[in-house]
This record gives sequence, C-alpha cells and structure tokens, in this order.
Amino acid sequence: MPPQARKRPGAALPVRKPAKGGHIGMVAELVAALQRTFSRHRNSKDAADMTRYVKGKFPYYGLKAPLRRQLAGEVIGSWKHAHGQQEIDKGVARQLLSALYSCEERELHYVGAEVCSGLLRKGLVGRDFLPVVKHGVTTKSWWDTVDIFAASSMSPYLLACGGGSPSPELLQEMDKWAVSSNLWLRRTAILCQLKLKGQTDLRRLESYIVSNASDKDFFVRKAIGWALREYAKHDPKWVRQFLTRHKSQLSALSVREASLHLSK
Repeated sequence: MPPQARKRPGAALPVRKPAKGGHIGMVAELVAALQRTFSRHRNSKDAADMTRYVKGKFPYYGLKAPLRRQLAGEVIGSWKHAHGQQEIDKGVARQLLSALYSCEERELHYVGAEVCSGLLRKGLVGRDFLPVVKHGVTTKSWWDTVDIFAASSMSPYLLACGGGSPSPELLQEMDKWAVSSNLWLRRTAILCQLKLKGQTDLRRLESYIVSNASDKDFFVRKAIGWALREYAKHDPKWVRQFLTRHKSQLSALSVREASLHLSK
C-alpha cells in the first residue's frame, strides 16, 4: 500500500441536525462514510490474501487491522461530532451491526462487531443487548468476528450485568448456548468466562466443556483448550485435576492447548 494512503483522513462529516428517519438515517450515513473511506484505501493484493485466509468466505478491501481501526475511528469520530454524540448508543449499535453485517466486505463486519464489543466492555448495555450479541455471533460467522464477542467482551459483560459478579441471568442463557446446534454459540459459551479468573463458575465451565468434548469441530475443540489454558493461569491445580478426570473424553487438540501453561 502506498505510504501516502495511510496519511489520508477518514471522510469528514459536517455538523448537522439528526438525519431524516432518526437512527435509520444516521446509521445509513455512517455506513456510507465507512464504505467510501475503506474503498479509497483498498489494497487488492492484501484483499486477495485475506480472502484466502478465510477460505474464500468473505471479500475484503485489503485493510490490515491497524489501518482499518484508524480509519474507522476517524469516520466514527467525525460522525459523532456531526450528530452531537458522545457515545454510540445501544439502539444505533443494534442497527449499525445489522447494516454492516449486510455489507459484503469483511472489514465492515469487524467495525460493527467492535462497536458493539466496546459497549459490552464498558458496561454501557444491559441484559437486553444479548440478542444483539447473538446476532453478531450467528451472522456471517467465522472465528474472527465471533471472538470479538466471545473472547474480548463476554467476561466484562457478564460482570457489568451482574453488578461486579457474573450475571446469573446471562449465565442461564449461556447454559442454553452451550448445547446449541450452532457451533459458534457453543464456542461463545465455552469462552464466555475467559477473563473471570477467580470469579469463574467452575461447575458451568466443566459442564460446557464436557458437553462439547466429543465435538469434531476444530473451533470447538480449540475453544475448550483455550478456556482451560486461560484458567490454568489462575488455578493450575484445578486444570490438572480436570484433565486427569476427563482426558479420555477430550480431543488431543484440547488437551494440548490446555496443557501449554501447565508446562511452563
């Protein structure tokens, strides 16, 4: 990508009254600004490489993560200023996720997921936002967007909705996701406590893993190993005992991933 391309700012938006149509008009304006800006920085070679990386599932503009986040931040910042917004609220976020996921290029999906993830991590949304998370996990699904929710924001979301402790209501929903026919919901349930350390509900973690231990899917097996490896940083003894109890049920991949921290 030419060096000068990296210096071009995102599309500036003049200060204006709320767009006609309320949230719908505002969201359409933001999506169009993101599309214009991303298109101007398209890199065909990187786009082809990225498409191969996801096995041809999605086309790309060819924007690597640092540049994509920089451009998206500029466009969203300009949009907020134009509409007098301090933060994207949950109503706009819900519509923005849906609108961006309807676009073809994968970078736009990342923006939608990251906007929603930011609200989850900051504790700016409640339990009624879970359907938006579910949409983000089950639509245009691949590990890269799913983990923006599952690995990056579900743990702080559980704590925010529970007033500092994992929300019982959300965990009850995770019980359902853990046995869903949708593998990405199951991956999310397995990883939802990834950052909870001593607040991890071990009964649930064990239940989610055991109920998915025989799954043949790579991403489920990888999630099991990842969840155990992360908890081993807090309580390696528990993970060793878990592996002893369930090693015959777990895949070699799950066991190998779970044991990485234990060998240090």
